[in-house]
Amino acid sequence: MKISELFYSIQGEGKRAGRPSFFIRTNHCNLRCKFPGGNLCDTYYTSWEPDDLRNLGELNLDDIIAEYKKIKCCDIVITGGEPTMNANDLSDLCQKLKESNPDSFITIETNGTYFGDFIKYSELISVSPKLKSSVPLGTEYEKMHEKNRLNFETFIKFNLLKENYLKDIQWKFVFTSEKDIKEIREIQSAVGFKDSDIYLMPEGITAEDLNSKRLETLEVCKKNNFNYSDRLHILAWGNKRGV
Repeated sequence: MKISELFYSIQGEGKRAGRPSFFIRTNHCNLRCKFPGGNLCDTYYTSWEPDDLRNLGELNLDDIIAEYKKIKCCDIVITGGEPTMNANDLSDLCQKLKESNPDSFITIETNGTYFGDFIKYSELISVSPKLKSSVPLGTEYEKMHEKNRLNFETFIKFNLLKENYLKDIQWKFVFTSEKDIKEIREIQSAVGFKDSDIYLMPEGITAEDLNSKRLETLEVCKKNNFNYSDRLHILAWGNKRGV
């Protein structure tokens, strides 16, 4: 698999926030997020400028499992980039992780544009649809991002997993302004997920960014009966790799 980094940290977002977790970050993404304030995706090194940290590059699955076995933790977070781009490899990885530790709790963080058998071996799918506020206006990626950012066919498949009690699904949105709520409600209406499964996270890649947006995001969550998610890793360590 194309791997950017492997590291042990704390899950900073969503319903598992605060859990010690082994992170597997894949390289490359099918989208290019850029937000109104000018921030790129916080992991631009897996999307805008894909590279390989610590010369990891291509790793076979056994090497990844070996690194995981060095860390005695239950939670595993597979993120990116966009890990579901190579759905077959992701499924094989999840299966091997389960074989190595049947008690593991696997979270897959995805923009929701791909679906695959990886869902069989994971406990939580964290779907983060990209809103209009993420479109990289004026760049070479604007049309590509706008065309690909929402895949309602896969969104509905993920939601059915939740409705049928097969998997836990959370819907995590980057919040930039009140304008986002109308689009979130439109996506929710088309897909059918509940308010209780929605998490709003203030947009930002620094503690200063998050502090400036936190109160507004909290008030919007209260108003709409959504969950709030902070970004604990940013607050604790700043915007850097390996945390």
